[in-house]
Amino acid sequence: MRKLFVQFYLLLFACFLVMTMLVGLVYKFTAERAGRQSLDDLMKSSLYLMRSELDEIPPKDWNKTIGELDLNLSFKLRIEPLTKFTLNASGMKRLRAGDIIALDKEYTFIQRVPQSNYVLAVGPVPYLFFLHQMRLLDIALIALIAFSLAVPVFIWMRPHWQEMLKLESAAQRLGGGKLDERIHFDPDSSFQRLGVAFNQMADNINALIASKKQLIDGIAHELRTPLVRLRYRLEMSDNLSDDEARGLNRDISELEGLIDELLTFARLDRPQTDLTLSELNLSHWLRERTAELRYIHPERQILLTLPDTPTTARVDVRLMDRVLDNLINNALRYSQRTLRISLDVDESQRVLAVEDDGPGIPKQERERVFDPFVRLDPSRDRATGGCGLGLAIVRSIAVAMKGQVAVDTSRDGGARFRFSWPSEEL
Repeated sequence: MRKLFVQFYLLLFACFLVMTMLVGLVYKFTAERAGRQSLDDLMKSSLYLMRSELDEIPPKDWNKTIGELDLNLSFKLRIEPLTKFTLNASGMKRLRAGDIIALDKEYTFIQRVPQSNYVLAVGPVPYLFFLHQMRLLDIALIALIAFSLAVPVFIWMRPHWQEMLKLESAAQRLGGGKLDERIHFDPDSSFQRLGVAFNQMADNINALIASKKQLIDGIAHELRTPLVRLRYRLEMSDNLSDDEARGLNRDISELEGLIDELLTFARLDRPQTDLTLSELNLSHWLRERTAELRYIHPERQILLTLPDTPTTARVDVRLMDRVLDNLINNALRYSQRTLRISLDVDESQRVLAVEDDGPGIPKQERERVFDPFVRLDPSRDRATGGCGLGLAIVRSIAVAMKGQVAVDTSRDGGARFRFSWPSEEL
């Protein structure tokens, strides 16, 4: 908002400054030029008369003669050597030609005495001093006007500034997941219509999210009911071979797993996810999960790396279980033999990493792999399985925990997934 005030003020001041300069130029080329011309004419007449008085007098008595004249002038007349004044080549040429030269810095006019190395100097002239003072006054006046413009601009913009800050704060809270956030302005406010539009937008977002939740819950219920009936009838049927029964049971289980994944992803795919926080000993939790993996997959080499000291954190245990399960299942799906799990802790964040020794993920696919229903080519066969939602769920959980998930290359040449979240309380 400060930027808006500065931009508006600078624009207004620049317009005023341009207008002032235009007026000043008009004055310079009219009144000031006419005044300078009149003064030059007056000086030429006065200097001509003075030279006439000095024609018959020796140069050594010129200053004495000028001092005896009762001229009653507001400036001094004196005779000075030509070498006393420093002029550029053009000025010196004009001076030797008999022109009157104005020395603005000394507020003095000079003209060469014909056929001599002396000049008749007139000054300091109050008019020239007055012009110089006027320039300083102009600068001071512009500074005063600049300050006087800032005050009304600030007074006019301050209520708009506060209302814009109010709107920005409400938008941030709404974007942060507080879907009940609404904003109200006074009826005479310039932002009243914008506030109404903001509230309508928030109502529509609420309605869309509620509709989405209702639709997903309804679909899940409607899908589960026939699946349960189908499994029951399958168990009661005697017309299928054991292989056919196992195949149908496997397909039904995959459908049920897909429904669970869809529900989980839908619940996490919201502006804000409510977390059920509890104290979890991460070191103990990872040791238990690793022991289970080694028992279930004895053919795999599963390595665990933990910090030297036990690490605890307040997290949503259910979501952390889902993160670890999805990352491990993904690693098991592609690893050849080795799988590494590690936990790293520092002052700013905690990092859970899962690595494998599989084919890895190309750099151009590392961002896309977290999108829903995206499966790279090797995962499309039934041997690897998966529905393409596991990593998308991991990213949604990372967002809910104000963290992030990324993938790079592991030390064994495969993929390494790093799930990190801040060390401070969620």
